[in-house]
Amino acid sequence: KGEVDNKYVTPGSAAPVETLLLQSFKEDLKKLPEDRGFEEFEDVPVEGFGKALLAGYGWVEGRGIGKNAKEDVKVKQYERRTDKEGLGFSSKEFKDRGQGLKNVKENIDKKEREEDEDGFFVGKDVRVIEGRGMGSKGTIMEKLGDSWVVLKLKNRDEEVKVRISEIADLGSREEEKCLRRLKELKIRDEKMSKHKDERKSSKRSRNTEKRSETQVNVERTMTNGDRGVSWLKSHIRVRIISKSLAGGRLYLKKGQVVDVVGPYMCDIAMDESKELIQGVEQELLETALPRRGGPVLVLYGRHKGVYGNLVERDLDREMGVVRDADSQELLDVKLEQVAEYMGDPSYLGY
Repeated sequence: KGEVDNKYVTPGSAAPVETLLLQSFKEDLKKLPEDRGFEEFEDVPVEGFGKALLAGYGWVEGRGIGKNAKEDVKVKQYERRTDKEGLGFSSKEFKDRGQGLKNVKENIDKKEREEDEDGFFVGKDVRVIEGRGMGSKGTIMEKLGDSWVVLKLKNRDEEVKVRISEIADLGSREEEKCLRRLKELKIRDEKMSKHKDERKSSKRSRNTEKRSETQVNVERTMTNGDRGVSWLKSHIRVRIISKSLAGGRLYLKKGQVVDVVGPYMCDIAMDESKELIQGVEQELLETALPRRGGPVLVLYGRHKGVYGNLVERDLDREMGVVRDADSQELLDVKLEQVAEYMGDPSYLGY
């Protein structure tokens, strides 16, 4: 190998430093003894190397090290501490505390063994998931057999008797289901309350409309004398405003005029019962209006006889807007002058 390595050295020139170092390293490797593995360290322990080194300087075991050493100073061995074993730590107190913790653990284990199979015991906080107190939290004050417990409710500060099947541990799946069901019930109640308020508001609005229409017709009669203008027409819708007619059972009921037997008298077919009421005076009636877009007939006034649709009505101003079915012209009329028309427009020539 030495001959092979010499091929890198050119005669008459300086050998590179790397080549010289590599050649030296290879020669040192050749001089090393064979590796004996870990068996070499089994004969002499690690601490024996230090003793052998000191023995080379004349030291013997048991003699102190140094010029004025009188005796061999023992090396202080520090015990490894864990957890909270810091300055001032006492092993005796640690043992006493360990014994105390052991006793506490034994007491806890004993208490757990004494618990019933249902997992409920006196002093435990639970949630009521069924019955009258559903959703309330309470503390078990007493167990009454295997089926009942006495709870002290936290939100009402009272004691109640409930079944074990009606309570659940805090944080359990049963409690989550209970709270979710309560939330759904709350949302449903709010929707029902809102719907109820809307129905009440709609009913008040209809009653106000009825009173307004009644007032319009009463004022119309007073303005035009005892009888006023004759406005009865067949196929118009009217409302009975007399409490004396038919014993009051038809009060504010609606019907259709089926026949006009005189300027101020007609026969009416009631909407609900289809009953025919004959000989009804005009003073006992008022005109009934349809919803927006419904068919109407102008009964008297400037636009008398016009048939069309009710586009808009203003109860405060007692005015309405009617679209003529022929010309599509928008006409301003008083509400007292129009009524809902339920017949065929061809009867009117439309």
